[in-house]
Amino acid sequence: MQSIKTFFLSKKAHVAALVLAVLMTLGQFTPAQIEITDAPARDDTATRVISFNLRCKDDIYGSVKNRAQFVLAALKAYAPDSFGVQEATAQWLALLDEGLGKTYARVGQARDSSKNTEYSAVYYRTDKFRLLDSGTRWLSETPETAGSKSFLSSFPRICTWATLKNKQTGRVFTHLNTHLDHLLEYTREKQAQVLVAFVKTLEAQGPVVCTGDFNTEEGAKAYKVVAGALDDTKMTAAVSDDGPTFHDYGRPLLGKKKPIDFIFVSRGTVVQRYRIIDNTVENMYLSDHYGLCSDLAL
Repeated sequence: MQSIKTFFLSKKAHVAALVLAVLMTLGQFTPAQIEITDAPARDDTATRVISFNLRCKDDIYGSVKNRAQFVLAALKAYAPDSFGVQEATAQWLALLDEGLGKTYARVGQARDSSKNTEYSAVYYRTDKFRLLDSGTRWLSETPETAGSKSFLSSFPRICTWATLKNKQTGRVFTHLNTHLDHLLEYTREKQAQVLVAFVKTLEAQGPVVCTGDFNTEEGAKAYKVVAGALDDTKMTAAVSDDGPTFHDYGRPLLGKKKPIDFIFVSRGTVVQRYRIIDNTVENMYLSDHYGLCSDLAL
């Protein structure tokens, strides 16, 4: 009985979100003030990082322009030191840049030259960090060749990194952000191997934080490759969350009972918190994925 009740309640919320999305698109509903109030407090010495698949395009569950308001509200509430975004088109980046102002800077190249191509950009706080190095590599047999793809990948897949120096403490860490292919586990496993090989070079400069949509679940081959070199913050956090990260705008999950988005960190990094950013605004979802937040003692 409880499962039937839960089903109908989820359907009701889903319809309400759809109605609001349509009204916003027609200009008939605009929240006067978007506020997310339940972001967790953190230790002032902690470094907060976020990962977020933004959902690249408009759809009936919310246009990019409208959903960007909600994402910006979440970023304001959670106030990350750095964050990585996936499925970020030029439109998304322009909206984020405008909304964030000079508080954050970003790095990253497009994965290819196609129309509406995607970025795996990294943003960082300009008041807190100085950028030491950055770049984008392709998860292929020729990582330095722009637009390259291998391993039967459906699209060129990339990782973008920013090596950051804390202006106050002098400590250095690298935020690496990625998005693995969505079709074959074989492809993701090979791409994960390319990613991990690069992580090992970055760790010579200091700890690495690796965020992304890995399109693979805990225990799958690609996950094991990355978890063989880095710690999953969900598993090592003093305070942790549990549940899937892909929800398809609240629709029933087709076998996605576990996360496919992750925040990994260099071995031995103290993780204070792992949080799934499952906030909605007026029953509307920020994306078809939940974001992730981790507080780290780097």
